[in-house]
Amino acid sequence: MRKDKKVTITINNQQIQVKPGVTILNAAREHEIPIPSLCSLENLPSYGACRLCIVEVDGLRGFPTSCTTPVEEGMVIRTDTAEVRALRQEVLKLLLSEHPGSCLFCSEQNECKQFMGTIRKVGATTGCRYCPNDGRCELQEITEKVGLTETSYPVYYRGFSVEKYDPFYDRDYNLCLLCGRCVRVCNDVRLNGTLNFKQRGKLTTIGPAFDRTHLESGCEFCGACVSVCPTGALSTKVSKWYGKPDNQILTTCTYCSTGCQLILQTKNNEVVDVLPDYNSSVDRGLICVKGRFAIPEYVHSPQRISTPKKLTPVGYQDISWDEAIEIVAEKLRDAKPEESLIMVSPQLSNEDLFAAQYFARQSIGTENIFSSVIADLGGAFAPFLNVASHAHTFDAIDSAHAILTIGFDSTYGYSLPGISIKKASRRGTPLVTLDHFESNLGMYAEIPLKLHPSEWVPFLNILIDYASEGKSERALSGVSMEEIARVGKLFHGASSNLVIVGSHAFSIPEGKELLEKVITLRDAHGWKVIVAHPYTNLNGMLAMGVFPYLKSGDAVSHGSKGGSIHATIDLTSLDITKPEKVVYLIGEVPGDNIPECDFLIYQNGLVTEWERRPDLILPSALFTETEGTVISAERRILSINKACDACMDAKPDYWIFGALSEKMKRAKIQYTDMATLKRDMKKSLKGALDGKKALNFKHIDVIGTPVGGTGGKAISVEARYRGIPLRNVVSGMKVIEERVETLTCAEREG
Repeated sequence: MRKDKKVTITINNQQIQVKPGVTILNAAREHEIPIPSLCSLENLPSYGACRLCIVEVDGLRGFPTSCTTPVEEGMVIRTDTAEVRALRQEVLKLLLSEHPGSCLFCSEQNECKQFMGTIRKVGATTGCRYCPNDGRCELQEITEKVGLTETSYPVYYRGFSVEKYDPFYDRDYNLCLLCGRCVRVCNDVRLNGTLNFKQRGKLTTIGPAFDRTHLESGCEFCGACVSVCPTGALSTKVSKWYGKPDNQILTTCTYCSTGCQLILQTKNNEVVDVLPDYNSSVDRGLICVKGRFAIPEYVHSPQRISTPKKLTPVGYQDISWDEAIEIVAEKLRDAKPEESLIMVSPQLSNEDLFAAQYFARQSIGTENIFSSVIADLGGAFAPFLNVASHAHTFDAIDSAHAILTIGFDSTYGYSLPGISIKKASRRGTPLVTLDHFESNLGMYAEIPLKLHPSEWVPFLNILIDYASEGKSERALSGVSMEEIARVGKLFHGASSNLVIVGSHAFSIPEGKELLEKVITLRDAHGWKVIVAHPYTNLNGMLAMGVFPYLKSGDAVSHGSKGGSIHATIDLTSLDITKPEKVVYLIGEVPGDNIPECDFLIYQNGLVTEWERRPDLILPSALFTETEGTVISAERRILSINKACDACMDAKPDYWIFGALSEKMKRAKIQYTDMATLKRDMKKSLKGALDGKKALNFKHIDVIGTPVGGTGGKAISVEARYRGIPLRNVVSGMKVIEERVETLTCAEREG
């Protein structure tokens, strides 16, 4: 039978055509024929645990589970006979014999939902409405669909203590149905293998082996298990008692450059939870801990700046926006253009970036545009920019002949490329990991290499030798010549080798030379390159021209339309050691990377620990409170959508620039509304943002290096948003990052 030929089956006297090999359950769902199920899920392999999806099939004995039975030509299926319904009810009664059911059968439940007025309330999971998943529980939906109104079996309450000792989510196995969803998503989708069934019979629970905590067992805290749990057994610590959300919206995560799509759930104008979008073509629902758990605590933190503030001899004083705008405008007018420096975060949206560079050039008249990405990378900035802006898409992992990772770890970030590498390794693609410490991909590697960073460039020289001559006489400390030859032969002669550069790689002192070797492998030997970096909208900074002497649109390549294939960034005038009259931080924090100044302006969402107290604080709206776009590491143009109102009197960054431009009266246009901003931004980029195709960039020539700036700064361990470490705001991030630091210190001492 041809693969594209469909088979004809009959379900409930309805004749339908489906693809051969699909299960009865999926065939029914495809044609909107309801069959109840608790253990099956679209992205998980068939399992057949709950037995609720049983059906009648002519010619088959008993009642097969529809989630495990593939369709066959001419099959006749009945999903809703009296016998099937009765059997489903009996199965559900058995499931409920070990699950609190007061919220399912209480005669007052409708009134209770509305008025919360039942006779007795207790703070345990047996209470009527004290389940963290109440109103969102699939078991409640299934009970209603199956038509069960009471149970004749006594309920055995297992009396397990709620496990609360790991960050981000709690586990109450008194509510667990043992459907196995969490185990399968951890093992089959995330390929992490943290979860499994423990014990047997009434003592059965789910968790890591040997009674280890999730933290000890290598859990990535991606939250996939929480997302697929049909009951309240797994619940997010921060949002478990908010109840059912009243709205949700799809947006883009701005914590790193991957561009994962997130479903933000809101209630009472507040982000209460975040879910992955399993239908996303960007990340396929494979999000990391930061996107899954670190947003509600951050955007609704008590550290949020609610109103403009100015520094006085007795501390900070709240002021109005009119007064704040007047102060900034006066300070910038009094300073010469070359006496002002603006520092712009790479985690702003395209719209905010465009408005920032327009304000700097038209209202201030300066090219002193600085950023943490320049400060962090120092001399490695130029090669990094040309590797990152021309990186391949993550799909290159699937077609690679062999894969090399350098300083890349996907435990707490970059989930999509990390899981794609694991899948490729399982298919037989050779994998070599190069890092200073143990990587989460090391167990999948054919050759895991732990070398001091000073040996990474010599290692790449060996690969270049093999690519050029098929051999190398070079030696590496701690690696035998046989091992070197084995690595070289893995990559020698292949046309589709892939190197994935992680943030460990470009934050080492040898980062510049290492990236130049990666460029040699790419340009001279045809290697594909992927860069996993934390600079969310680096490509947006290039496109919008938020670098010195790089105008908006100059870096974007328009292909066959002609023009130069090079664009230029000139850093020679940047001197971070030179005192300035005004320093304006936009989504960046005061630290080692800013010069001495007479007046410091801090425009951000949260306060931080000051090394130099700002003279004026302007509250910014965060990405959940505004709209815009970003350009991901794959150069996709992705939308940011507003989920809730801004905190108190916070304003979008572009609005602040527009209000300042209006007050200073130097720029022709004041961008205080999004429509005008988007119009001019698209015009400046010659329509490059209109299409759905990924952007392409020219080669970037970087002239000079800034005087000052840290360079070689370790940026890989500590996750940040708009300059502020997530660990300072999100309690769980502090726990897992301290764990990472402990392990790396132990390995260093070992």
